[in-house]
Amino acid sequence: MEWEKLLSKERFYHSGDREESDRNDYDTIIRSTLFRRLQDKAQVFPLEADDYVRTRLTHSLEVSAIGKRLGELTFRRLKERRIDAWFEENPETEFSDTLLCAGLVHDIGNPPFGHFGEYAVREWFQRYLKDMELGGRSVTEVLEREMVTDLYCFEGNAQSLRLLSKTPHLGRQQGFNLTYRVLASIIKYPVSSFAIKNGSGSSQYGKFGYYVAERPLFLAVEEAVGTAGARHPLSWLLEAADDIAYRTSDLEDAMVKKILTFSQIADELEEYAAGDGIMGDGRGEMTEAVLLLKQMYEEEIAHGDRKMGGAVVRNPKPELTAIQRWNRYVQEMMIGDAASSFEKNYDAIMNGTLEGDLLSGTPSGCLVEAISRLCEEVVYTSPVKIKAELFGRRVIDSLMGQFMPAAVKYDTGEAMTFIERRIMDTVSDFYKSMYHEQAAGKGEEERLYLRILMVTDYISGMTDNYARRLYRELFS
Repeated sequence: MEWEKLLSKERFYHSGDREESDRNDYDTIIRSTLFRRLQDKAQVFPLEADDYVRTRLTHSLEVSAIGKRLGELTFRRLKERRIDAWFEENPETEFSDTLLCAGLVHDIGNPPFGHFGEYAVREWFQRYLKDMELGGRSVTEVLEREMVTDLYCFEGNAQSLRLLSKTPHLGRQQGFNLTYRVLASIIKYPVSSFAIKNGSGSSQYGKFGYYVAERPLFLAVEEAVGTAGARHPLSWLLEAADDIAYRTSDLEDAMVKKILTFSQIADELEEYAAGDGIMGDGRGEMTEAVLLLKQMYEEEIAHGDRKMGGAVVRNPKPELTAIQRWNRYVQEMMIGDAASSFEKNYDAIMNGTLEGDLLSGTPSGCLVEAISRLCEEVVYTSPVKIKAELFGRRVIDSLMGQFMPAAVKYDTGEAMTFIERRIMDTVSDFYKSMYHEQAAGKGEEERLYLRILMVTDYISGMTDNYARRLYRELFS
């Protein structure tokens, strides 16, 4: 792979007007409706009333900021090594600004209610798709096998690519029309659902990156940036930025939600540092990190009473402040390790042969693993989180069950009941226009597939509170 192609400024759609050619990816993203909707989509805790806890929007902003910082550091190190002439001849912003934009949109396809929403959509298709009929035949018999696999394996990453390329934006049907380099950077899994399910994709990918409907776009991106079936190098840095952002923020948010205490965090990290699963420099880094966390807490206790304007003000949350300070420290450590790992594995990344992730095997990778274990055992299984997720599951199940059967018959010669027609009347014209644009001139099976995707786009595009409100309006 070559950086001149990897950072192509070319776009999928060429309008020929100056406004289109001069526009900036960053401006396009932050001014969009889809991006604003992330403010009411869950990161970890669905339907959260506490404004402090992160949403999908604040998470995306953090990933964007970390990604840019990581891009700057990595570029500088590669330039210092004179690893490629491209780094001598081009500005660092070509590298880091791509990550800045990719971080903003990497989760834009996620449905309401966080990752639990992904499971809900996926499992609805697995349970009920075969029971719907069109023209006396099961939908699964009408659709091509790969189309069925797309639905059974519904994936937020693939949904992001779809929405960015197909959602009407500023009156145009070609989506955001972002540069190929940004789109390539968010394709974490450059493989189809069918390849994954049938064992013809790389063993390193447990998920897929594009639907049948977006195959032409995927192939165009792949050709333009020259990845030839491999991950774009910047996708490795974006993945690391995502891991760094959510691993550290989940601890902080869990403390705010009173799911985790400071002592639990410190004790778990200390226990992990003393265990047998750490190799190389990881133990020392872990031990030092735990000692620093405790030191920061002691400092907050010692300096808890501060004089401000003649009054003594006590810090009411020394534990939380210590975690916040510590998160900043470990994020910098993780950024440094990720940049070093990219540099160390540069040839494998550019050859498309690297597996795993950038933080694996690094000192801070042990810290990520310890935080991950704690979150899996305590945070992600907490009753407060599960109750909200189970409600979200009921919302998605009910909406899918209401809209999908009507969508199957929509825009066909099949007779629709009065209720089915009214159901389709409630689907936004925004998504109907997407369908009609894509379905023009297509065959029966592809039109059916696109109608199902129309409702999938509609429901997965909802915010948490809109989905809850619509559910109550329809079923209460």
